[in-house]
Amino acid sequence: MDTLDLHEKATQVGFAKLVGTSQPSIADRVKSGVLAKDGTVAEWLYSYCSHLRTEAAGRSGKAQEQLTQARIEESRENAAEKKQRRLLAAGSLVEVADIQQLVLELPIAVRTQVLQAAEKIHEEIQAKYSITLEEADVYEPIRSALRHIANSAKNICTTFGISGGGVDTETDSAN
Repeated sequence: MDTLDLHEKATQVGFAKLVGTSQPSIADRVKSGVLAKDGTVAEWLYSYCSHLRTEAAGRSGKAQEQLTQARIEESRENAAEKKQRRLLAAGSLVEVADIQQLVLELPIAVRTQVLQAAEKIHEEIQAKYSITLEEADVYEPIRSALRHIANSAKNICTTFGISGGGVDTETDSAN
Protein backbone atom coordinates (compact mmCIF):
# COMPACT_ATOMS: atom_id res chain seq x y z
CA MET A 1 0.00 0.00 0.00
CA ASP A 2 1.22 3.49 -0.88
CA THR A 3 1.86 6.04 1.82
CA LEU A 4 -0.52 8.95 1.94
CA ASP A 5 0.44 12.51 2.77
CA LEU A 6 -2.65 14.15 4.25
CA HIS A 7 -1.26 17.63 3.60
CA GLU A 8 -0.99 17.15 -0.19
CA LYS A 9 -3.51 18.74 -2.51
CA ALA A 10 -6.28 16.20 -3.05
CA THR A 11 -7.18 14.84 -6.47
CA GLN A 12 -10.58 13.52 -7.36
CA VAL A 13 -9.28 10.18 -8.63
CA GLY A 14 -6.96 9.61 -5.65
CA PHE A 15 -9.60 10.61 -3.10
CA ALA A 16 -12.24 8.45 -4.79
CA LYS A 17 -9.85 5.50 -4.53
CA LEU A 18 -9.14 6.31 -0.85
CA VAL A 19 -12.81 6.41 0.20
CA GLY A 20 -14.02 3.66 -2.14
CA THR A 21 -16.27 5.60 -4.46
CA SER A 22 -16.14 6.87 -8.03
CA GLN A 23 -14.45 9.96 -9.39
CA PRO A 24 -17.80 11.37 -10.68
CA SER A 25 -19.21 11.06 -7.14
CA ILE A 26 -16.29 13.11 -5.80
CA ALA A 27 -16.69 15.60 -8.67
CA ASP A 28 -20.34 16.08 -7.64
CA ARG A 29 -19.27 16.82 -4.06
CA VAL A 30 -16.70 19.35 -5.27
CA LYS A 31 -19.31 20.95 -7.49
CA SER A 32 -21.86 21.14 -4.64
CA GLY A 33 -19.28 22.67 -2.29
CA VAL A 34 -19.00 19.72 0.10
CA LEU A 35 -15.32 19.43 -0.86
CA ALA A 36 -13.23 22.58 -1.35
CA LYS A 37 -11.80 22.82 -4.88
CA ASP A 38 -8.16 23.21 -3.80
CA GLY A 39 -8.40 21.32 -0.50
CA THR A 40 -5.85 18.93 0.93
CA VAL A 41 -6.51 15.23 1.44
CA ALA A 42 -6.99 15.88 5.19
CA GLU A 43 -9.50 18.69 4.53
CA TRP A 44 -11.43 16.59 2.04
CA LEU A 45 -11.45 13.58 4.36
CA TYR A 46 -12.79 15.70 7.22
CA SER A 47 -15.44 17.38 5.00
CA TYR A 48 -16.42 14.11 3.37
CA CYS A 49 -16.86 12.29 6.68
CA SER A 50 -18.78 15.23 8.19
CA HIS A 51 -21.09 15.27 5.22
CA LEU A 52 -21.68 11.51 5.45
CA ARG A 53 -22.45 11.81 9.19
CA THR A 54 -24.93 14.59 8.52
CA GLU A 55 -26.65 12.59 5.78
CA ALA A 56 -26.71 9.45 7.92
CA ALA A 57 -28.28 11.37 10.80
CA GLY A 58 -31.04 12.53 8.45
CA ARG A 59 -30.20 16.20 8.80
CA SER A 60 -29.55 16.87 5.16
CA GLY A 61 -31.18 17.01 1.82
CA LYS A 62 -34.37 18.33 0.27
CA ALA A 63 -36.53 15.49 1.58
CA GLN A 64 -35.47 16.17 5.16
CA GLU A 65 -36.16 19.88 4.71
CA GLN A 66 -39.64 19.10 3.38
CA LEU A 67 -40.27 16.70 6.25
CA THR A 68 -39.20 19.35 8.75
CA GLN A 69 -41.52 21.91 7.14
CA ALA A 70 -44.39 19.40 7.18
CA ARG A 71 -43.81 18.72 10.88
CA ILE A 72 -43.73 22.45 11.63
CA GLU A 73 -46.98 22.96 9.72
CA GLU A 74 -48.62 20.02 11.49
CA SER A 75 -47.52 21.39 14.84
CA ARG A 76 -49.00 24.80 14.01
CA GLU A 77 -52.27 23.23 12.90
CA ASN A 78 -52.47 21.16 16.10
CA ALA A 79 -51.85 24.27 18.21
CA ALA A 80 -54.49 26.24 16.26
CA GLU A 81 -57.00 23.41 16.63
CA LYS A 82 -56.40 23.20 20.39
CA LYS A 83 -56.77 26.97 20.70
CA GLN A 84 -60.00 26.87 18.69
CA ARG A 85 -61.44 24.12 20.93
CA ARG A 86 -60.41 26.07 24.04
CA LEU A 87 -62.00 29.31 22.76
CA LEU A 88 -65.17 27.47 21.73
CA ALA A 89 -65.43 25.83 25.16
CA ALA A 90 -64.93 29.22 26.85
CA GLY A 91 -67.68 30.77 24.75
CA SER A 92 -65.24 33.15 23.06
CA LEU A 93 -65.67 31.66 19.61
CA VAL A 94 -68.79 31.06 17.56
CA GLU A 95 -69.27 29.14 14.38
CA VAL A 96 -70.45 30.94 11.24
CA ALA A 97 -73.60 28.82 11.05
CA ASP A 98 -74.55 29.95 14.56
CA ILE A 99 -74.57 33.64 13.60
CA GLN A 100 -75.72 33.36 10.00
CA GLN A 101 -79.39 34.09 10.73
CA LEU A 102 -78.46 36.99 13.02
CA VAL A 103 -76.30 38.60 10.33
CA LEU A 104 -79.09 38.22 7.78
CA GLU A 105 -81.93 39.47 10.01
CA LEU A 106 -80.23 42.28 11.93
CA PRO A 107 -80.28 44.88 9.11
CA ILE A 108 -84.00 44.26 8.58
CA ALA A 109 -84.76 44.71 12.29
CA VAL A 110 -82.61 47.84 12.45
CA ARG A 111 -84.31 49.27 9.35
CA THR A 112 -87.77 48.68 10.76
CA GLN A 113 -87.00 50.24 14.13
CA VAL A 114 -85.09 53.23 12.75
CA LEU A 115 -87.71 54.06 10.13
CA GLN A 116 -90.49 53.81 12.73
CA ALA A 117 -88.53 56.13 15.01
CA ALA A 118 -87.92 58.55 12.12
CA GLU A 119 -91.61 58.62 11.29
CA LYS A 120 -92.50 59.34 14.93
CA ILE A 121 -89.84 62.07 15.20
CA HIS A 122 -91.03 63.58 11.90
CA GLU A 123 -94.65 63.68 13.07
CA GLU A 124 -93.83 65.02 16.55
CA ILE A 125 -91.62 67.84 15.26
CA GLN A 126 -94.34 68.90 12.83
CA ALA A 127 -96.99 68.79 15.56
CA LYS A 128 -94.91 70.46 18.27
CA TYR A 129 -93.64 73.34 16.16
CA SER A 130 -96.54 73.59 13.73
CA ILE A 131 -94.27 73.30 10.74
CA THR A 132 -94.20 71.10 7.70
CA LEU A 133 -91.00 69.11 7.12
CA GLU A 134 -90.05 67.68 3.80
CA GLU A 135 -89.85 63.90 4.09
CA ALA A 136 -86.56 63.86 2.21
CA ASP A 137 -84.97 66.09 4.87
CA VAL A 138 -85.70 63.49 7.55
CA TYR A 139 -85.66 60.19 5.70
CA GLU A 140 -82.87 60.50 3.14
CA PRO A 141 -79.97 60.67 5.68
CA ILE A 142 -81.57 57.79 7.57
CA ARG A 143 -82.06 55.70 4.42
CA SER A 144 -78.45 56.37 3.46
CA ALA A 145 -77.26 55.16 6.87
CA LEU A 146 -79.50 52.09 6.62
CA ARG A 147 -78.12 51.25 3.16
CA HIS A 148 -74.63 51.48 4.62
CA ILE A 149 -75.59 49.08 7.45
CA ALA A 150 -77.19 46.64 4.99
CA ASN A 151 -74.16 46.75 2.67
CA SER A 152 -71.84 46.14 5.63
CA ALA A 153 -73.92 43.11 6.61
CA LYS A 154 -73.79 41.86 3.01
CA ASN A 155 -69.98 42.25 3.03
CA ILE A 156 -69.77 40.28 6.26
CA CYS A 157 -71.83 37.54 4.64
CA THR A 158 -69.52 37.49 1.63
CA THR A 159 -66.42 37.37 3.84
CA PHE A 160 -67.71 34.30 5.69
CA GLY A 161 -69.19 32.56 2.65
CA ILE A 162 -72.78 33.14 3.72
CA SER A 163 -75.33 33.76 1.02
CA GLY A 164 -76.22 37.42 1.51
CA GLY A 165 -79.51 37.02 -0.32
CA GLY A 166 -81.45 37.72 2.86
CA VAL A 167 -79.83 41.12 3.39
CA ASP A 168 -82.06 43.80 1.91
CA THR A 169 -80.05 46.85 0.90
CA GLU A 170 -83.15 48.73 -0.25
CA THR A 171 -84.63 50.79 2.57
CA ASP A 172 -87.40 52.54 0.73
CA SER A 173 -90.01 49.83 1.36
CA ALA A 174 -90.94 51.04 4.86
CA ASN A 175 -91.42 54.67 3.95
